[in-house]
Amino acid sequence: MTNNEKQADEILVLQSIFDQKFRLMNENQYEILIEFDLSTSFTIRLDDKISTIQYLPPLSLIINYHDEYPSDDPPSFILSCFYFSKIDLEKLCQKIDNFSFIPGEVCVYDWIELIKQEITNEFIIRTSFEEQQNDPRALNGYTIENTKKIFQYLIDYNQKHQEDVFRNRFQSCSICTDIIPGVDCIRLHRCGHFYCRTCLNHYIRMTLENGKFGENLLCPQDHCKQALLPTEIKQTIQNEKLYERYERLTLQHGLESMKDIVWCPRCQSPVISGPEDDNLAICDQCHYTFCKKCYETYHFQKICPKDYLIEQMKLLKQKELERLQKEREVVLAQFNKTKEQKKTLNEQRIATQRYRHIFIKLSEQNTLLQEILTAERINTDDIQFCPECHIPIEKNGGCSHMHCTRCNFDFTWQTTQERTKTFITPYLEHNDSTKIESMKEELNKVAYLVDTPIEEKPKQHEEIPSDQAHKQEQQENDNDLSILIDDESTIGSVILNRVTTCPNKACRKINVKITSDNWMICSACMKQFCFLCGSGVNGIKHFEKKCLRVTPI
Repeated sequence: MTNNEKQADEILVLQSIFDQKFRLMNENQYEILIEFDLSTSFTIRLDDKISTIQYLPPLSLIINYHDEYPSDDPPSFILSCFYFSKIDLEKLCQKIDNFSFIPGEVCVYDWIELIKQEITNEFIIRTSFEEQQNDPRALNGYTIENTKKIFQYLIDYNQKHQEDVFRNRFQSCSICTDIIPGVDCIRLHRCGHFYCRTCLNHYIRMTLENGKFGENLLCPQDHCKQALLPTEIKQTIQNEKLYERYERLTLQHGLESMKDIVWCPRCQSPVISGPEDDNLAICDQCHYTFCKKCYETYHFQKICPKDYLIEQMKLLKQKELERLQKEREVVLAQFNKTKEQKKTLNEQRIATQRYRHIFIKLSEQNTLLQEILTAERINTDDIQFCPECHIPIEKNGGCSHMHCTRCNFDFTWQTTQERTKTFITPYLEHNDSTKIESMKEELNKVAYLVDTPIEEKPKQHEEIPSDQAHKQEQQENDNDLSILIDDESTIGSVILNRVTTCPNKACRKINVKITSDNWMICSACMKQFCFLCGSGVNGIKHFEKKCLRVTPI
């Protein structure tokens, strides 16, 4: 075969091997982009910075044929690579020159394999150069000025190529183990774990319902502590309202954890407070100027009246303690006597109410019984409130060291006396589906089914079509019926000790007493009133003069 025929055959072979990486410039010149097939991770180093990558950009090899190839001499070539230093490219040119050439045999593919073998397991980006030979065949070698850019480009190229490879292959979801295309998976940026969109969507929604958001919404992989990015959450759930709720809760939690944030008493917007010794706070939303300690209109006194009152109270308390030390026995005896008298007065007040009753609409019976059972559970179970954010926390075992998952506050569990059990406490041990029905069955034995009092009946609607008359009549009958509960039975007495009607005539909402505190706030109209006497409460003075603030259930 002639030289031209061997050159043509070699071009055909290289075209079939490298496909799109082969570019024919003319009949005697072509370019091949050599990609490095790295079977293991590859380390690049710049000074003291090290990064592990799997993919490198291609190196350009330009071949020029002449009449003496391959019978006498090898072809001429040019090497070009932007992330090789000039001296490294020159050394690579020397190795190709020193490669054993067999006259009559083509050699370009052997050169390509030689170039691939020169990439070792560690590639060092040089910041200083030895003396160069100025070989014109070594093109585009980088200089000292752009080494940092080259280092970052290699990292970015590797990440992009990894993502492309991941999306073009089939992957197995780590949760449901289904085999799906990588393009349908969501790969977490911080840790690299990936899941199908359905599984990750269910996980995020469930986690948000459990009150975890922000940095507490972690990757579902076991022992992975990396949090999901907001963009990943938005991409997964694809629900604007749910994502807005996530952002709002995350922002609120972040603001609550900041010690230099106070809340405007007028519009409830967050306000950044100044130095600790400055009580001035100005709301950016409503421009209200207030004192950040007492939350009243800003005053110019250096000492906040609230602080002054606290100091005066401390002084009075100190004097009182000194007086109590001197007259301990007398004061304690008088205190116990006064307490016993108040207790007796309240017992007499309750005893004089020989007959107490309450009307409960039949349609609201289940809801009210559920609230009573919930209140009973809070008083019976081992539940205390977080000292930082004041949410109820239940202890079901372990030591006394507690950790609040909402505000991440650590505290010691306080040992309390055993809670007093009532007649309805055993119903808490029933299943959720039976405890309400069991309690209703016991209640129906002693309660009376009566018509709802006139002031509580709903307004009558206009006449409706005949095909809906039966359903409308049945619903009105349920609304017109109530059960009368009095304190002559055990279960009725327990319920009446728990519930009371709002004194607001326009409301008349039935409220459930949860703790032993008699200071009640209606859940419907927000009216404050006393559980014992039913009168309105405008401050602590009511409980100092008339009724006890705390009484057992």
